[in-house]
Amino acid sequence: MLAEQCEQAALDYKQPLDLGERGELIEFAKDVAAMRSNPTGGYIVVGADDRGDVVAGLTPGLAAHFDEATLRPKLGKFLTSPEIHAACHEIDGHTVALVYVAPAPNGWCVIHTTGEYTDTKGRDKTVFRAGDVFVRHGTSSERWNDTDVDRLLTQAITQRKDAWRRELASDLAAQATTGATLRNLTNLPAASLSWDIDAATFEDLVTELLRRDDDVALGRLLSRAGNDVAGLLDTDPDELRRLLDRISTIAALAIDHDRTRWVDRSVTTLLSAYELGFDNESSPRDGAAVVWLWLDIITQVYALGALAVRRSAWTTVRLLADRRPDAEPFNHYGSWLRHAVTTAARASIFDNEATAGLLARAHNIIRANPALHPDRPAEQPAILNSLCQFDVYGALVVIGARGTIDSANFYTNFARYYSARSAPAFETIVSDPAVRNILFVGDDQLLADAIREIASLASHEGWKFNGFTGLDSPAVAAFIAAHVTPDRG
Repeated sequence: MLAEQCEQAALDYKQPLDLGERGELIEFAKDVAAMRSNPTGGYIVVGADDRGDVVAGLTPGLAAHFDEATLRPKLGKFLTSPEIHAACHEIDGHTVALVYVAPAPNGWCVIHTTGEYTDTKGRDKTVFRAGDVFVRHGTSSERWNDTDVDRLLTQAITQRKDAWRRELASDLAAQATTGATLRNLTNLPAASLSWDIDAATFEDLVTELLRRDDDVALGRLLSRAGNDVAGLLDTDPDELRRLLDRISTIAALAIDHDRTRWVDRSVTTLLSAYELGFDNESSPRDGAAVVWLWLDIITQVYALGALAVRRSAWTTVRLLADRRPDAEPFNHYGSWLRHAVTTAARASIFDNEATAGLLARAHNIIRANPALHPDRPAEQPAILNSLCQFDVYGALVVIGARGTIDSANFYTNFARYYSARSAPAFETIVSDPAVRNILFVGDDQLLADAIREIASLASHEGWKFNGFTGLDSPAVAAFIAAHVTPDRG
């Protein structure tokens, strides 16, 4: 949680609190109520500043309030049966409390008792009233509005659909001969297999199909995806995201099991889905749904790219980075990575995520899909590091392929994070010829110029987020000094 370095809808950092003081308890209860409206709940870290740096102040007396047996009844004064888990940890010599807030069973939490207190200046303050519902708007806990109602109803329906999918998997298995459920599913006719089974069963099924190298069943699933994406684009964004997640699962399993052909097929399917955002004249279609489609696809691409980096699957890293749909905007944009993040920013999608951004979105995708992190838990630093490194490699791939350091070719998403997370990518590209030969098409001068420009832009961006501050690798510095264009030196 601390490694995220920024607050999000499902992550809140707080300075040390005294939950024995009524005002601080009420403010904390408001945040817990809002977290319960998230589809997967959320985390509150007490004892950290807004950059995730541990601070002093959570004394043993204050920490005692975060014992679960103490915390639940305190919150129960205002919230009905809050499901929370809490523990205190010693980090860098300081106590930090971590609280997990589970989602409300019905999708949102209705506060049952008014929260009022008198502040330090003697003024009465009402934080919430009985019947209020709070949600997370970016990093803020606020009362719900009409838009939230629609979203939460859709969220509740999605949860019901997940249960239906688990039932569907059982029903499909029952149609086959007796024996193990997975064997029954793989023995069904290819036409019977669909995206609609639950995520865990789908992952097991695809793994078995890859093991058998079952071209027909896997090919049919991916071939149907284009029609399915087109049908869901303007009608059901949540189902569309689930479908993209299933495509990503096939790609991730193929990366993990070194099935290159199915990596290629999956990425081609994602590219075809991306191209649905353009009309017959190759111009962008109107509507927010198209921008969300592009962003959702690229978020999955980053999650896959991070896995490819950790697996040293360099051909796949290049494949994911340099795709260019056959459309008019790509006369300007170097790849789909740059196009998607630019259109999302212009549509103000990142306005409520000013300190998070694309890599944090991809990290959440990884958390939600075990196929995207088969090698380690999603919270290990290596996951976020590999996201930052894929961003660097992606920039270099496109610059090399296009032969120019034009800003239309890349954006430094990794700049929001400390330099140490992305530095290994720069070091590898200058010191490992095998990696460079796959990822970068260009001479030493272009590579040196590209690294210098990327690092410069990242340092400028990183200043706003207390993130990237520059490269201090002797190997990278020596390479730049030896090969950079003189007027850049």
